[in-house]
Amino acid sequence: MDYRDLSSCRRLLFSVMACVQSLVAVVMLAAVVVPASAQTLDDLTYITEDYPPFNFERDGKRQGIAVDVLAEMLAQAGAKKTRADIRVWPWARGYETALNEKNTVLFSTTRTEAREKLFKWVGPIMPSRIVLVAKKRKGIKIASIDDLKAANYRIGVVREDVGEKLLDDLGVPKDKTFQANSGMSLAKMLQADRIDMWAYGDQVILWNLKELGYPTRDYEEVYTLNESLHYYFALNKETDDRLVARLQAALDQVKAKGRLSAIVARYR
Repeated sequence: MDYRDLSSCRRLLFSVMACVQSLVAVVMLAAVVVPASAQTLDDLTYITEDYPPFNFERDGKRQGIAVDVLAEMLAQAGAKKTRADIRVWPWARGYETALNEKNTVLFSTTRTEAREKLFKWVGPIMPSRIVLVAKKRKGIKIASIDDLKAANYRIGVVREDVGEKLLDDLGVPKDKTFQANSGMSLAKMLQADRIDMWAYGDQVILWNLKELGYPTRDYEEVYTLNESLHYYFALNKETDDRLVARLQAALDQVKAKGRLSAIVARYR
């Protein structure tokens, strides 16, 4: 082989090596980078809590207004996930997970000014009215938040729930609140006089009391913390905007078909 043949072989070898290197780079990039456009609603993790009639689990079945809405949203979008894939956790655990893990969806989450920048939002699902409920026989009268601050009442709240957050925002001292993991626990505590009031969603309070067999006529709302908020799906801030938009589009289609009203009627 003369010099010219050797030179040609070298050039060919260098060309082959360059092609191989380029191919390896492309393969590695494809393995690492999954474009958001390829993601679907199946790439999201859905978390909820026991918060009837909006979301709860009974006899192993996830159900409730928001659960039924989400199930129809997933079907509308052609997703493989169903209500069976929804995780039912204590609210505080789900809340912390949604704050810290990408592609996590938490519901039903009351959208407040304090939470606005913590999540991305899909909704609204339903109005959210947060109240204080007490036993009628106690004759509790709250005319203003100052009355609440001055009185020596024990107020039950769920950890990280909007009821607790609203009391904090209004300046109610933390030593006046008693934390629990669920609304059902607080309903039992209210019935047993271990707390004087319960800060929670009005519909959820009534549902919990009825489910436990406590006469709802024995209880009354004594103060409204907020009645202008709404429940939403709260998504981790790192979730791609295109996934958020797909989830919103699915909700909009469910509403446009009149399915939300039909679902709400099931739980009246």
